[in-house]
This record gives sequence, C-alpha cells and structure tokens, in this order.
Amino acid sequence: MNVNGDYAVETESLSRRFGDFVAVDRVSLKIPKGQLYGFLGLNGAGKTTTIRVLTTLLNPSGGSAKVWGHDVVKEPVEVRKLIGLVSDETSESQSTWTAREYLGYFARIRRIPKPADAVEQILDNVHLNVKFRGKLIGTYSTGMKRRVEIARALMGSPKVIFLDEPTRGLDLPAKREIWNLLRNLAATEQVTTFLSSHDAQEIRSLCSEISVLAKGRVVYNGATRNLGADLDEFEERLIELLTCGETPKQGVHA
Repeated sequence: MNVNGDYAVETESLSRRFGDFVAVDRVSLKIPKGQLYGFLGLNGAGKTTTIRVLTTLLNPSGGSAKVWGHDVVKEPVEVRKLIGLVSDETSESQSTWTAREYLGYFARIRRIPKPADAVEQILDNVHLNVKFRGKLIGTYSTGMKRRVEIARALMGSPKVIFLDEPTRGLDLPAKREIWNLLRNLAATEQVTTFLSSHDAQEIRSLCSEISVLAKGRVVYNGATRNLGADLDEFEERLIELLTCGETPKQGVHA
C-alpha cells in the first residue's frame, strides 16, 4: 500500500480524555483527498480537541489517527510538514507587523525559496488587496485578518488545512468572502480542507460531506444533502442529532 494511504485524514476509534472527562469518544473518520469536509457540533462537542489531536498538539488517549498516511503520534514531524492550521489559538496576528512582514517570517521558517515572491503569491491567492499589504495588521478589518491567517496556513503548500471556526465573529458579507475564498482554494489548489464549525449555514454551503459530533461522539457521517433539502430542514435535523442523538448513524455516501 502507498505510504500516503487513500485518505487525507483517517481516524479509528480516536479518543481523548482529560481525567475522567471524555472529550473525544471513539471517533472514526475517513476523509478523501482533495475534499472540503465539514465537522459540525455544538460548543464543547469535542471539535477543537479532535483538531488538536490531528495537528499533533495533543496526543490521543486511545485509537489512532493518520494525516496523509502518517501517524500523528509516531510521525508528528511529517504530519506538521503537510498541514496548515487556522484556529482561535492562531488568529491573533501580529498587529504591529505588516502582512508582508508577518508572512515573510513564516516563509523563512519554512525555508521557502524566494520568500518575498512566495508571500506576494499567497496574498494574491487569498485576495488581499495590494494596497493593504504594507500596512499594519492592527489596522485591518476582521475579515482581512482572517485572510492573512489563512494565507499563513497555506505557506509551504500544505496537503491538508484545518480551519477551526474560521469565520467566527465575522459579519455576513465578510463570511461570504471567506466562503468564496475556501471554494476557490479547494478548486484551484486541490488541498483537503477540514472545516470545523457550529454554523449550519456555513457547513451546508461549503461541504458536500460532513460529520456531526455530539458529546464527543460521531452521530452522523455522510452526505450533507441527506440531512435536508433546505437550510430549515437541515437545521432541524441537526438539532435532533445534536440534542437527542445517542446512536451513531451512517449516511449514504455519494
């Protein structure tokens, strides 16, 4: 079998405990390469903990997890070379740096050839207006700051990007800008996007396949469309799963 495996992200009975509290409870996922995949749950459902395990920031308490065929415990350095991450923990950009300075710093850390050129290209990819690139990040709108963070996550051409609530705190126009950006990245860069959110509209708009997490357990794996023909029906089904679902359900994959 190819060392990279068949999936961008694969977990088997993945668990994470904090003392007696089970934050992630036997989560099994198989996410194909090149997919924009949704990971949805209420606050406290275990989404962020799962991402922290998948990005090597936490070790699992049980089960296994692989990213692009590499075990997150046995091969953390290889995993880190393949991923980008945007989360609340990474979203405080250096307000006294310009976008060029901030991203140039990461380009040099990753030893990217011609870092200045690479920074301009990545800022083109996330559609940050040229006139703002030399201005301090502290003067940016929230949406512009998110673009810079997504650009940072894309430095070095990662195979998988993990986005943990990437549009939290954004107004609707700014959200839609980020949604269009993510669609374009999926279409043009062919990276796998693991999008964690509790925003039903966001997930339904962007992701054809999703997992729903409730109390640390997967209660749905499958096609987004199977949960409802419109947003109202989709949200009603989600509420049922998130508040009442105790038995994992398997959706029909396209």
